[in-house]
Amino acid sequence: MIKLVRLEIKILVSLLGALLLSGCGESQPPPDLFALPVSYMVGKKPEVVLARDMNNDEFPDLLVVNSAGNSLTFLEGIGDGTFKSPQTIETGREPFALDVADFNGDRIPDIALCNYGDGNVSIILGQKDGLFKLKTEVKVGRLPIAIAAGDFNNDEIIDLAVTLRFDKLIILLGVGDGTFKVAEAYQAGPTPANLTIDDFNSDGNQDIAMALNAVKVRHIKMFLGNGDGTFQPPKKISGGRQSSFIIHHDMNLDGKTDLIASSPMKDSLSIYMGDGKGAFLKLDDFAGEKGPHNIVVGDFTGDKVPDIVVCNRRGGTISVIPGRGDGSFVYPHYNYVVGSQPRSITGADFNHDGMMDIAVVLYQKQILEIFIRKMNAPPIDA
Repeated sequence: MIKLVRLEIKILVSLLGALLLSGCGESQPPPDLFALPVSYMVGKKPEVVLARDMNNDEFPDLLVVNSAGNSLTFLEGIGDGTFKSPQTIETGREPFALDVADFNGDRIPDIALCNYGDGNVSIILGQKDGLFKLKTEVKVGRLPIAIAAGDFNNDEIIDLAVTLRFDKLIILLGVGDGTFKVAEAYQAGPTPANLTIDDFNSDGNQDIAMALNAVKVRHIKMFLGNGDGTFQPPKKISGGRQSSFIIHHDMNLDGKTDLIASSPMKDSLSIYMGDGKGAFLKLDDFAGEKGPHNIVVGDFTGDKVPDIVVCNRRGGTISVIPGRGDGSFVYPHYNYVVGSQPRSITGADFNHDGMMDIAVVLYQKQILEIFIRKMNAPPIDA
């Protein structure tokens, strides 16, 4: 009888280990980096989660875009890793993406939100009392799918770049009072997706790097800014396949901005090392899990080197991919089970302990999960 119980315990331990490893390989069990998650209910089919300090109290808050709920959920951070009860803000039809910046110069963060079903962008202004007020809506065209904020004409007023589902990049120039005027439209096909903004060629003007989601595409696009709100014809940067998400960061600590893109249909990630002059060296793609999409960059392993955390939409996991500090990464990476259909992730220090934490939204369950980095988790030797 005792032998039977021991056997059952051994089988149970093996099953739990298999769940935690989730494809990492028996020689690479995931380190115990995160505490058990705390969950909050959000709206129907949460599409995106974003961490920002929305009320200038130096604590990260969370914004969740609920595509089927036609709403935006706001969770105010308390500063200890927990959040106040969610507030719901009504939006247009099928909100799909958002970005945050100060659009009217009052030093309070505002929200720009793509309404996929309405073909417009909603501008939601932050208020001193921590609430929000819909300012205006800007018509941009059919199926806006991604949005990013930047100052494209160097007037110290925030502008917006919006991608339309099939073939367009739309530039909205900020007036300074929270309103925008449609400026230029650029051919950006085939199938533009996510975009990220930075000065990639060190000329003092902000540029746009864009992921492309078409099936046969094996490149991303770079729109170099002229500094007057217009952009040069896009350049193709070879590499990657059918990418959906793109982010920038200095991955090899050389002071130059690099690009990281994900391909959820090809289950892979791509790294492009920047030279600071607008050119990029594409490194070999490396394998991800099932459906890698949103990416967060930060030091998650305690070695002061940038790591990548990826949301695996079909895999029910997030992957921590430790960086070596030279643009390469440790493989196999570490997988953590988070629940069915994780749709989006964001990272910030939610409890002010100096370490990056993670927030994940689960698409079908309408749940936001908060994973706090453990203080006593040992550094990982890359």
